[in-house]
Formats: sequence, structure tokens, C-alpha cells
Amino acid sequence: MNNPITKLLASYFAGAFGLLQIVDIAIDRLSLPVEILNYLLILTVVGFVGILTYSVFPSLIKANKPDVKQKKSIISIVVIVMIFTLSVSNIFLFRESSLSDVRNEAYSSGFALIDNLTENERYIEAYQLANSYHEKLPKDSLVLKKLNQSSLEVNINSKPEGASIFYSDLDSDEWVFVGKTPTKARIPGINSGARGYIKFKLAKEGYKDYLSLTTAGLIGRVSFNKEKYSLIPISHKNTNMVQVPKGPTRLFVSELGDLNIVNLESYWIDKYEVTNEQYQSFINAGGYKKREYWDIILNEDGNTISWEQGMSIFVDKSGLNGPSTWTNGTYEVNKKDFPVLGISWYEARAYAKWAGKSLPTIYHWYKAAMFWGESGAISPRSNFSGSPSEVGKFSIFSSYGCYDMAGNAREWGTNPHKNGNRSVMGGGYDDDTYYFTDNFSQHPINRYKTNGFRCVIIPENETNLASADTLIQSYTRNFYSHKPISDEVFNIYNGMFKYDKTPINATIIEDRIDINDAWYKQVVEIDAAYNEERFSLNIFIPKNENPPFKTVVYVPGSGSITSRNSKNLTGNRMGFLMRSGYALIIPIYKGTYERGYPEFPNYVENKSKVYADQMIMMVKDYSRAIDYVEEQDDLSNSVYYYGISWGGMLGPLFLANESRIKKAVWQVAGLGARETRPEGNPLTFLSRINKPVLMLNGIYDQYFPFETSQKPMYDLLPLKEPMKKMITYKSAHSPPASQTSKEVLQWFRE
Repeated sequence: MNNPITKLLASYFAGAFGLLQIVDIAIDRLSLPVEILNYLLILTVVGFVGILTYSVFPSLIKANKPDVKQKKSIISIVVIVMIFTLSVSNIFLFRESSLSDVRNEAYSSGFALIDNLTENERYIEAYQLANSYHEKLPKDSLVLKKLNQSSLEVNINSKPEGASIFYSDLDSDEWVFVGKTPTKARIPGINSGARGYIKFKLAKEGYKDYLSLTTAGLIGRVSFNKEKYSLIPISHKNTNMVQVPKGPTRLFVSELGDLNIVNLESYWIDKYEVTNEQYQSFINAGGYKKREYWDIILNEDGNTISWEQGMSIFVDKSGLNGPSTWTNGTYEVNKKDFPVLGISWYEARAYAKWAGKSLPTIYHWYKAAMFWGESGAISPRSNFSGSPSEVGKFSIFSSYGCYDMAGNAREWGTNPHKNGNRSVMGGGYDDDTYYFTDNFSQHPINRYKTNGFRCVIIPENETNLASADTLIQSYTRNFYSHKPISDEVFNIYNGMFKYDKTPINATIIEDRIDINDAWYKQVVEIDAAYNEERFSLNIFIPKNENPPFKTVVYVPGSGSITSRNSKNLTGNRMGFLMRSGYALIIPIYKGTYERGYPEFPNYVENKSKVYADQMIMMVKDYSRAIDYVEEQDDLSNSVYYYGISWGGMLGPLFLANESRIKKAVWQVAGLGARETRPEGNPLTFLSRINKPVLMLNGIYDQYFPFETSQKPMYDLLPLKEPMKKMITYKSAHSPPASQTSKEVLQWFRE
């Protein structure tokens, strides 16, 4: 053996050590797998064995007796190996020390943060944090548990294969690449169809992007059912349309929830609302001059008018044929991609026929709009801003990739209503967000400024079209013929709302959540008055006023029934109360938010005992909230009732059966026409109210018509003015907030 071998080994180990250091740094900087370092070390050892085998050992074998020089070389080799071993050990010891720091961080604060993020359904952030720990601590069982808590491992496949998979946060346009189909991948979220919504995309060259508002659980369900995501070629004739798969369709919409499930064949629906530019093409093609596109036209009295009379009505601001919002036969400059607005049902139908399509039934429209509970994700991110926008500008889309299903334009449907109206869905840019989940109707000749539409293509083999295009029942009732109940009967019903006074056993869940500079939120859990249940109170407390605070206990609209998440309640809509020194309490009533249950799917009144018991439990929850108020030094015993929409409609139940309420506001409220058991019917208790009531209503309200619902409710209140007061606005179900807030404050202060 000679000196060059020693130099070779020294150079080899020096180079190997340098490479290990570079790779060690790269692993941290580029988040590469730690296993790379292990594999590289194995290769280094293999190389060392190779040098020994082919260079060192042959020299030793040839030498009969090592001389002093050879012995020194052997010692040098041993020293080099020892130095290399110690140096490499230092790398691994340092890395183990770093991993120990990571483990300490995860155990001391990281896991708690992941828990908090998942509790607030911020699954993407929770997953990213858990995954960062898992990459460094892949064998740690607790880290793996947190990873599984924040994400779901699912199989994803497409037809054709090779599609790139992405997901995105609802409020972000940045897509995270996951892999290519077919693959098994982790998706942020849990095994739920209504928790942890994300935007999901499949992309492949030559095909339209597949878009879906979905959850990890729903993605997993596709694989479980051995289904594949189908991609549509760009060359397909149905441009800017999405395909909705066949299957049973149920309406998760207020007032329509009791309609039958209908099996629909697969169909196509416009990805966007029909635009000004598209409608201009219809006009330019003589759409208003060709009778074959037009249905028989009825005026507002239900009488048939001639086609010529109809065309004289369907004109723009200048008198030319076209939407009511246009001028001189065309749309405003730079608004070609805005939805066409100011359209009657007849005009929408004519366009659809010209385009070789049709208007959707309520079943076809709502299936494309909502799988089940997406309204909480879609509505607040849609255009209810007060002015129209380009189609698709708001980046939220439905479970099948349709844009602007909520807000922007109200969209006509085909379904007739018994009162002569036609369905209008989704709500317009000047409506409230809950319009998305409420069905309402307008006369087909109506040309309101937010009326628009989108089209569908329904296959010829659809056998259930008649069922989907069902007549919608409009319930009416002569409330003035109702006879007030006697004292004896009232005492019987009132007894159903009473309960034995027991400790509320309050527990603070969230002590202080800062909402803004004017108020903070506290979440307290208390005992219910029935079934050994507990429920939460969301309490919004002023920051800039001194206690004790007068307290408003709120009863929400019907959106609280279909929503399953109360954690995001901020009190913003009632912010004027906290800024004026009032505390606001929003109880999580039985049947709302997380306390929903299948037997109470919507607010539609019915004769079941379940419905009546639901009303009684809600009133008891309200009373328990007052029990809590009475035990708090910071809250005054002056309690005010504030109910909006459904919460206003139920007002008589609460005021007649809870004597501690000082005053009440019923906003956009009216009497419901459907029959219910008397103990659960607001009409039963209307004549028993003796506390001041303010009603704030829109005279064009589509849910509670003024003459047949609002006015009877007000007239049958047994109070004399000024103990009762009604203010109406020239609006629908959403009077101007700046005006209603002023009236609410003035009423509570008087």
C-alpha cells in the first residue's frame, strides 16, 4: 500500500462530507425528505468499501510483512475513517437536536394551534402546519394523528387520466398542486360532506377545467363509489356550460323542502348568467320580431294580451325592444360581460328558444347550485354588494362549477306558482344573502332591474320533467277570521313553555374574541331547560361603553337552520347595537346551526308534533338566555327582543310566553299561511301580547306579502298605537339597513 491511497481516501471522505453538508442544508431549505441523507450515507459507505476492496486490501495481501511506512498509512486510514465518522455523527446529532426542537414546538404549542384551527374549520392552515411537522417527524404517532385530524387521504381518478389536481382556499386564487390522476393524495379537511369546503380543480391540456366547491369527504366519496371525475373536451359543442350528473335531487331550500325527490337525467347548464353581449345577439337576430320564440303573454291581471301588446311592453328606456335597463336598444359601454338585467320571464324564455335551450326548473337550478349545505360558503362570497358585476368576477362557484348562482342577477325558472307567478332564484345584487336559499316568485311580466337568467339543455330522454316543473303551491289564509283563545286555553298552552328553575351551570368556552374596535365576542355554554341538553350563547359586548349593558336577545332568520357553523358569527349585521352600548346575545337555539337535526330540515310550518315541540324548545332556550342575563352584573335585566325574517315571524310565541321581555322589534316579519298545531303557531298567541312591538317591513316582500301576511299580523296585535308601530319601506324582504337600524335604536330607547 502506498501514500496515494491515503490521499485518495482523504479526498473521498472530504468530498463525501462536503456533499452530506450541502444535502443537509438543502433538505431544510427545500423541505426535501430526510431519507435522502440516509441514502447518501449508505452510498458513501458502499464507496468506501469499494475503495478498500479494490485498492487497500490488495496492497495488504501483496505485502508479506508491513513496514513502518505501511503501518503509518494504515494508521492514517483509520484516523481518516474516525474523523469522517465523527463528522457525520455531528451532522446527525445536530439534525436530531433540530428535530428535538421541532418536536418540542409541536408538543408545546403546535398541536394546540392545529386543534384551534380545525375547531374553526380552517383545515388548510391546520393541514399545512401538521404536514410541516410530519415531514420532519414522519414516525411520530402524535404528529400523524394531527395530520389525520386536519386532512383526509383519498384516491382521485379522472377520465381521461393524467389530469393535474389542485385545491385552493375559498378566499384565495392561489392553487396548490397535489399530483396527477390517478393518485392517492391528502386533501385538507375531514370526512364530512358539509365541513371544510375548498375549491377543487382538475386541469388537462385539451379539456375544460373541472371546478367544484367540495370537501375532502365528498372527494373521498367519489372514489368510494368507484366513480371518476369526467373532463369535457374544449372542442365540445356546449361552450361555457357544465354537465350535471344524473341522480335523485332533493331541494334543500326554504318553503320547498317538503317537495318530492325527483330523479333527473344528466343535463347541461350555463356556467355563467346570460350576458349583455349574448342577449344583444338575440336582438340583432330579430328575436323580438319572430313570434315563434314567444309564449302566450299574460298581463298582471292574468288576462291574455296580444303579441303586439307584449312587444310594446318589452322595451328599454328609449322605447326600443330590449331589457328595461338598456337604452337605445343596447347596453352600457364596457358592460358586455355583465349579466343582462331587467328581463321578464317571457323574454328569458324567448332567448332560450332562440339559443336551442330552455330555462331551468327549480330542481335543475338548485341541483347545479347546491349539493347540500354550501350556502354558508357561497352566499357571503357572492355579489350582494348593491351593484352588478361581470359574470364570474366573484371567484366562488358551486359544487358543479357554476358562477354567480347566488347574487348578481335573480334568475328565472320555469316552475309555475299557483298565484300565477314564476320561480325566480338565487337573489340579485341588491338582495340579502339568504335569498340564495329561499325560493320566491314574481309575475312573469315583471321586469325588475335585477331580473336575469341562465339556460339549460335537458335531454330528450328526461322522463321526470313534469315532476321537476311542478306547480308550486302558494298558501293563503284569512287571518282576520281567527278567534282569539280564552284565558283558560292560553294557560294550558302557556304551561307547555314553563320549566322548573334550575342552575344554568354556565361554562365559558371562549372568554374574549376581539371582533373589531367596538366590540368583542364571548361564548358561554349553559344548561337547556329540557332533555339534559346544553347550548351556547354568543355574547357580543361593547368595548367603549360602561356596564351594565342593556341586552338584546336575537332570534335569527331561516338561514340558521341550514347553516351548520356558528363559530363565524361576528354580530356585524347588528353592529349598530354594540356601538350604541347594547350587549347582543345570539343563542344557538334548538334546530339551528350545530344543533340542527333531520326531523327539522327547514322552517316550513306543518302540523307535526315535532314542529310544535321545536317552537317550544326555542322559546325555552330564549328564556334560559334571560336566566343567564339575570345572573350577570355586567348585563342589565332590561331585555329586548329582536327577530328578523323567521325570527320576526315567531315573535308572538316568545312575547306571549316570556314576560321578562321589555320591548320587541319584528323585522321583515309576517304570519305564515300553513297550518300548524295551535301550541306552535304564532297566530295562537298574537292576541296575548302586551309589550310594545315595532314592525319594520318591505311592502314588496316576496315571503310575507304586505296585504295578506304583514298587515294582518300588525292589525291583530291587541295593542294601541304608540304601543305598536309599523314602518314600511319600498323594498322587498331587505329594507335599507341604515334606516332600520335608526328605527330599532329609537324604539329601544323610548
